[in-house]
Amino acid sequence: MNDLKCLETFVWVARLGGFRAAAAQLNTTQPSISARIDQLESHFGTVLFGPPQRRTALTREGTVLLEYAERMLSIMTEARAVVSRADAVRGVLRLGVAETLVHSLMPRLIAVINANYPELVVDMVVDTTNVLSEQLLRGQIDLSMQVGPLADPRAVNQRLCHLPLGWVVSPELPIGDGPLTLARLAQWPIISFSHSSPLAEEIKRALAGEGREQVRLWGSASLTIMIRMALDGMGSCILPLALVREEIERGRLRRVEVEGVSLPPNGFQVAYLRKPNNFLAALVARHACQIGKTLEERTQPDRNFRSPRSKNTIRQPGANGLQINL
Repeated sequence: MNDLKCLETFVWVARLGGFRAAAAQLNTTQPSISARIDQLESHFGTVLFGPPQRRTALTREGTVLLEYAERMLSIMTEARAVVSRADAVRGVLRLGVAETLVHSLMPRLIAVINANYPELVVDMVVDTTNVLSEQLLRGQIDLSMQVGPLADPRAVNQRLCHLPLGWVVSPELPIGDGPLTLARLAQWPIISFSHSSPLAEEIKRALAGEGREQVRLWGSASLTIMIRMALDGMGSCILPLALVREEIERGRLRRVEVEGVSLPPNGFQVAYLRKPNNFLAALVARHACQIGKTLEERTQPDRNFRSPRSKNTIRQPGANGLQINL
């Protein structure tokens, strides 16, 4: 039985005082009206209209049902009106974000949220993947956009995007031209992600594979600091190339090739926990994945890249900074 259609038919028969008038109102046939009322009476196990020959007046049971039916149809009408409005989605979404995505994906995602869900409030946390994963499992955030999936059976993990890593240096750094060796770059610090991040561990393994014993890997949890250090010529920097495209185009940084080092994939996932009241997280995750796909298509690495020539200015590497032996 189509409950709402039968209830709507019942209300119109009661209001208009007959099956024929209700059929005209609902643009259907009188036998269809009769069939719907029969289904409703069978469902409730009682007679709703009488007397049997005419069935134009409500019975006592019909009078009781009419009040509930009108309320249900009114609520449904209100629900349709609310759902069709932009402010139908409301509440607070606690969103955890890896810093790389703050500079790339988040501006687009916030614009989509503002345009489509103006009543939705975003409470954003920016941190490393390890911290975001812990916060998600503890219920401190609702959605995490991080490096790699969340390893938990309760988690929903969806592929967000891959933002290729690359090597960049200041044009003032006297490292030479063409593909470089890690031995050459190791004369200066190599700046990259915080040592506690999963991606940093993969980078350490990639650099260790070159057989170097004294590579100085400086870690930072702040991409802004990493880029600033590279601009100041403190060393080479490994980071997502999409974040420094403007600096490269303006000549403030230059991209270089390093022989024999394969940088790890920089893959991001969006994760949330399976629970009945988590529809906001699922909704925003879907938008984030769509934006991530577009972002990834725009940031594909140039397979024909060759290191450009550097300037000949000579600078000495700084002596300060945390050193790590690989």
